[in-house]
Amino acid sequence: MAFTSDLRRWIRQKVSDQLEVREATGNADIDISAAVYTGYINILTVTAPATGLIDCVIDIDFNKATTGWDAIATASDTLDCVLVKQIDGTNYRSTQLASAQITANGDGSLDASESGVSFHVGCMQANASVQVHVKLSVERDDCELPYRVTSIGAAPTITAVAAG
Repeated sequence: MAFTSDLRRWIRQKVSDQLEVREATGNADIDISAAVYTGYINILTVTAPATGLIDCVIDIDFNKATTGWDAIATASDTLDCVLVKQIDGTNYRSTQLASAQITANGDGSLDASESGVSFHVGCMQANASVQVHVKLSVERDDCELPYRVTSIGAAPTITAVAAG
């Protein structure tokens, strides 16, 4: 009888873990001393756990006060941002028609309609990963792009580029 009760409790816990909504936040850095950002460069990788993810959303902020992209950019600089997925388990491919392109106003106060981007990744199979890549029209200085990853399932592994 105790074995059956313990098994039911274990099953309930496993199902509950898979349905939990999780949120992780942090900063991904554009580090111009480490890469040339005039071509697409990875700033954030999200990898699903061994149990996969039922859903995943990635939000990126371009307008962090003082150290954000618009704070270090000059008016008319552009930032392109795209999500790439591991389609075949190895190679990353963009599945969008175009990237999101933001034009800086150079005063650190992007309009609400252009101050970030949200990628609805959807479900992810076990150990699959996606990456957020950015490209700059001009490299000015290092900056921080705050992110939030919201997911349903066990916690994903999140690897953000940190300025060295």
